[in-house]
Amino acid sequence: MSRATDQLAIDGGPPAKTVPYGTGQRFAGNELRYLKEALAQNTLFYGFGDMTTRACEAMKQYTGAPFVVPCSSGTAAIHLALIACGVGPGDEVIVTPNTDQGSVIGIIEEGAVPVFCDPDFTLQPTAEAIEARITDRTKAVEVVHLAGYPAPIDEITALCRSRDIAVIEDCAQSWGTKLHGQIVGTFCDAGCYSINDFKHISAGDGGFVAMRDEALYRRVSNYSDKCYDRLFDQTMRQVHHAMNYRITELQSAVALAQLERVDAITSRQHDRGEQLRDRLGDLPSAEMVAPIPGGYSTYWWTGMFVDPGRFCVDRDVLVEAMQAEGIKAEGYGGYDLIGTPLFQTRVARPWLNDGRQYYPFTQPDGREYRYSHDTTPRHRRMLDTGIRLGMNTFFTEQDIDETALGVRKVLEAYTV
Repeated sequence: MSRATDQLAIDGGPPAKTVPYGTGQRFAGNELRYLKEALAQNTLFYGFGDMTTRACEAMKQYTGAPFVVPCSSGTAAIHLALIACGVGPGDEVIVTPNTDQGSVIGIIEEGAVPVFCDPDFTLQPTAEAIEARITDRTKAVEVVHLAGYPAPIDEITALCRSRDIAVIEDCAQSWGTKLHGQIVGTFCDAGCYSINDFKHISAGDGGFVAMRDEALYRRVSNYSDKCYDRLFDQTMRQVHHAMNYRITELQSAVALAQLERVDAITSRQHDRGEQLRDRLGDLPSAEMVAPIPGGYSTYWWTGMFVDPGRFCVDRDVLVEAMQAEGIKAEGYGGYDLIGTPLFQTRVARPWLNDGRQYYPFTQPDGREYRYSHDTTPRHRRMLDTGIRLGMNTFFTEQDIDETALGVRKVLEAYTV
């Protein structure tokens, strides 16, 4: 690490990263074989072919859940779980604000209201933070296992069960993530998974909902398929409104091949994340994000929170300098729903100009919901001090070493 005292690349010095980050072929298993098999079926409809059935069986093995419903996206998975758990107009759903809109679209679509609780510096909510936001209108809690770090889902589930509040796990970025040896997505009423292109495994798009309750399984299945009751006895055929969130046989074919390798993919990403955290664990001016006790992270990305009082520049300058070193670094600010126009203007449907554009943030009974970072002070501090460091299954040990070197080089150069 002797080069940490070299002139910064942003000032004309040599960059810490001497070779490009490692890359590789994501679809290097049975994807092409299964796609050919899907096409040979002469149907791509999930109800007539067998790729979706096989992918669901693979998900059952992966999660240990007896029931799995496939769907068109991770966002759809969350929406389906919310509907099936009884979330409806006027209900409140507690969720952290450091996530993507996909976590809250289903809440708003059902006329329910997102209520944000403050995450802590493990990126996750605590049971205490959730409890502080519970009201008599709280119908569900959505726990987002952000960036492959597990939330204390065991404590959260225990809290919510005692109050008859549904718990849904958003596992979009947490394939392979575990708490006390148990895979996330299996602690609660419904675990929601994404297989879009920006996840550990990919089928381009798609999702799964994993459950243990058979009645919930039937509701989720029917809500995903226009209530055709296709997989059951037809007694509920189109008896209620439902969505078309179906997956295709092509998505399922790729998902099946990816699921065959998911453990290898996520364990390697875990190893690389641990290596980087070990190399940067003793920083005096910044703290690496660490899994909670008993947690096993698969590091979709990793990151740190810097101490602003220790530097002569702000966080954004630190990020710019790291990028000049060739490091995959970004500010943390992209993970913030509160500051988006949707939650500041509270206009969900701008084409309606008769007051309904504010629904569900303004409820028919006169309730109004407004959003401010003042209600989530830890989240606000994280936005100002967080730095995300990229992680990838194909990174080499040299990539990890040079990333650590570049981060140290920048932090040491700007330390006061």
